Amino acid sequence: MESINALHVLSQALRLETEGLAFYMQAAAETVDPKGKELFLSLADDERQHQEMIRRQLHALEGNGEYVLLPDLAVTPIDLDKPLFPPSTEEVVKRTGDNPTEQDALFVAMENEIKSYDLYRAEALKTSGPAQQMYQWLAGAELTHFNLLMSNWEALNANGTWV
Repeated sequence: MESINALHVLSQALRLETEGLAFYMQAAAETVDPKGKELFLSLADDERQHQEMIRRQLHALEGNGEYVLLPDLAVTPIDLDKPLFPPSTEEVVKRTGDNPTEQDALFVAMENEIKSYDLYRAEALKTSGPAQQMYQWLAGAELTHFNLLMSNWEALNANGTWV
């Protein structure tokens, strides 16, 4: 039963990363500013790496029923008890429309990062060993993405420039 739940969580994680990759590629294509385009392409590349890591774990679970230790991960400690401050869904809906702005794209991206962070955080809190290592690393990566997006959103709103 635990293995089935792990496969479900990893499938959900893979879906979030796949959606994130598609979103960042579209945002990069529609962003005019070179700094903004570079940010979205970098985030898309991170999502590709996350997908690969999750696929490795899916294959391991399907093969031997256990997570595998990922020795190339340096896990930065983060406070897993602390959720990210989520922008409200109503704000996202109000801000986006037929012609979304770069700020809209950043806002939606932050909301997507929150979903991923919350999933990885929850799993890191209830697992141990290699599973916890992976989920904590992914939660840390999503936290970094959120902070990058937020700083750019704030800069665009304050002075119209990307960080």
